[in-house]
Amino acid sequence: MQTVEPLSNRTYIETPENVTLAFRLAGPGTRLGAYGIDLVVRFVIFYTVAYAASSLQPATGSGLTTGVFFVLVFVLEWGYGALFETWWNGQTPGKRALGLRVIKTEGYAIGFHEAMLRNLLRAADFVPFFYAAGFLAAVATHRMQRIGDIVAGTMVIREHRPGLRGDFTGLFEYEPFPMAEFEHRYRPSEKTLEAIELLFRRRVELAPARVDEIALELASPMSNRLATIERQRDAVARPSEFLFRVLRSARITERAEAA
Repeated sequence: MQTVEPLSNRTYIETPENVTLAFRLAGPGTRLGAYGIDLVVRFVIFYTVAYAASSLQPATGSGLTTGVFFVLVFVLEWGYGALFETWWNGQTPGKRALGLRVIKTEGYAIGFHEAMLRNLLRAADFVPFFYAAGFLAAVATHRMQRIGDIVAGTMVIREHRPGLRGDFTGLFEYEPFPMAEFEHRYRPSEKTLEAIELLFRRRVELAPARVDEIALELASPMSNRLATIERQRDAVARPSEFLFRVLRSARITERAEAA
């Protein structure tokens, strides 16, 4: 008897370094929940600004107030998702609340181009009514991509980030890295932090030169997120120290958020 292989919500990506990464895909139901949260946030923003604009109507006239309304609706409809996903590394308030993130299908973080493209194409996903085309595309593709994701080369993953495990002996020797020195408030992904954790655990088993050689694979692309050339050079010159400082900073940030 032929057995039917169960559907899986995981996708696997092989990097150029022959490392296979596994991601849990976000299904339509979870994404709909995130969309609902974002819809509430957008309504709150709209009515807050609308109320403030209405209170100024006697001084400015109704024409300006009406113009503000139209601009606000346009920005919230077409710019909300793109700006948040660019600024928050693939997340909107709704996605962050439910532990979702948009990434490129190659496993890398998205940029403004991908964020804008996938959000503009919500118009195509919406037809003929309430994201019917987007839903059909998501259930038909093995990475659950709506039309905007297919064109932009993105996918939505579930990224549950538990608190980093335990206190590692020796980690407190590394000064926390000022995360404010990263552009756009960049935060390493859970997969990246797990890789740094693994390297930190195994550092005593490897020669220092080998630790730096491995660390450079992560430190080099991550250093491009730094705001200054001097910091970028420091990160590449001392890659393992750079990564361990980033790891300690992430631990401190997560503890503060959990408090």
